[in-house]
Amino acid sequence: MVGCGYKEMYMRQIVDARDAIFAEMCKELKIENHHHIQRCYLNKSHITKEKLIRWLETVCFILDSNAVPLLYAGSEVIERVTELREQKIDDQETIIKLQQTVIEKSSENFQSVKNTVQEELKSYSSVLTKSCSNALSPKKLEAVVKKVTVTEEMSKNAIVYGLVETEHETLLKKVEEVLAEIGEKPDLTSCSRVGTKRDNTIRPVKITLKSIDHVNQILRNAKMLHTKTGYSGIYICPDRTAEQRKADKRLWEQLKTKRKKEPEKDHRIQNGRIVSSEKDSQPAVSNVG
Repeated sequence: MVGCGYKEMYMRQIVDARDAIFAEMCKELKIENHHHIQRCYLNKSHITKEKLIRWLETVCFILDSNAVPLLYAGSEVIERVTELREQKIDDQETIIKLQQTVIEKSSENFQSVKNTVQEELKSYSSVLTKSCSNALSPKKLEAVVKKVTVTEEMSKNAIVYGLVETEHETLLKKVEEVLAEIGEKPDLTSCSRVGTKRDNTIRPVKITLKSIDHVNQILRNAKMLHTKTGYSGIYICPDRTAEQRKADKRLWEQLKTKRKKEPEKDHRIQNGRIVSSEKDSQPAVSNVG
């Protein structure tokens, strides 16, 4: 098959040759448009036989050397297009048959899976019927609901440690001053000391806010307190159960001991561990606790 480059060459040659012969004929016939070339113009005395023969030879050359090869090439292209079209139709029929086969197989597999699932559900239902009375007893359900409720309530609380306790104190004002140091001015729902009052003991303060988001915001900023003058001994932590509070208390005691032994370092609680670092340097996790 003739390549696209040759086709373009043939086309240019045909057009150039045609324009040249038409230009010469129009000049000799003294007409402006080659569409006006008719027998009446050719049958003139000044149009010699030699000119007509030369024009005819030129036209034959154009047809034989350029137009005919291009027609052959076009015929090959048409045949190839027809062949590809028929091949595409065959491929489409094959695809349709394959799709039908896939649909039939999928239907068979689905039915098989459906039967298997139904049998498994029957067995599972039988097991649940026997064990559900024990697994979902009223007492267990009540305990789960109570645990979830308590956890949700505690998530709106925060515990402030190290806030000096005095007689006839205005506790709310003290807490607001602490929170102001870390740029927080939340609307507190309640504020109270936790535990029994004892000599030489500072009871923690439990504060309750309206939303969990407010609590999380305060907890994120609470680490700034250890850099504030007069507030470095105050810490704010999430509300904990009795067991968790005991563990936190032990951690605070270890922190105090650590600060006394190594005052040249910076010590703080982070992620349930005591973190120690040189002043103005990156922290390192201590082995304490």
